[in-house]
Amino acid sequence: MDSSKIISSNIHFNGKLIKVRTDLVQLDSDKISTYEIVEHRPAVAIVPIDNQNNIHLVNQRRHAVNASILEIPAGLIEQNESPHFAALRELQEEIGYTSNDIRAMGSFWSSPGFTNEYLYTFVARDLVPSKLPQDEDENIMVEKIPFTNINDLIAKGTIKDAKSIAALLMAKYIFLE
Repeated sequence: MDSSKIISSNIHFNGKLIKVRTDLVQLDSDKISTYEIVEHRPAVAIVPIDNQNNIHLVNQRRHAVNASILEIPAGLIEQNESPHFAALRELQEEIGYTSNDIRAMGSFWSSPGFTNEYLYTFVARDLVPSKLPQDEDENIMVEKIPFTNINDLIAKGTIKDAKSIAALLMAKYIFLE
């Protein structure tokens, strides 16, 4: 059992999306170690599938990787918002649809070695047009891709985003096979 103890915690940056801190921790072995942590609010990631079995993916520029990437709709959960309603809102903002059949698939930490970001995943079927304005910093192009092409897109590196890969494979194995 882990009985490590935080000796000190210092916040170095507190921004709009993230907080960065370092923790000085006494480990079970009595050694002292420093951890750099990025605090991030929880988020949702949605696999939207239309009646023709197409996945609606978003193609958008991601400044951090200096590239436009293909990914599933996703976004932060607002304060006092449930993951379910956040997923429906993100669908409306990013692809212009809502869902009459949205189901939770599971959840996971995106990269627990340095961040506490936690993602809730959903599969959304029975899509119905319903648009909300995109966030100010988003310039999204929606691409419909047959679900049968997903394995190839992942294998060839066309989809490189970890949350998208995880959620697409979850949808495939949990709901579609």
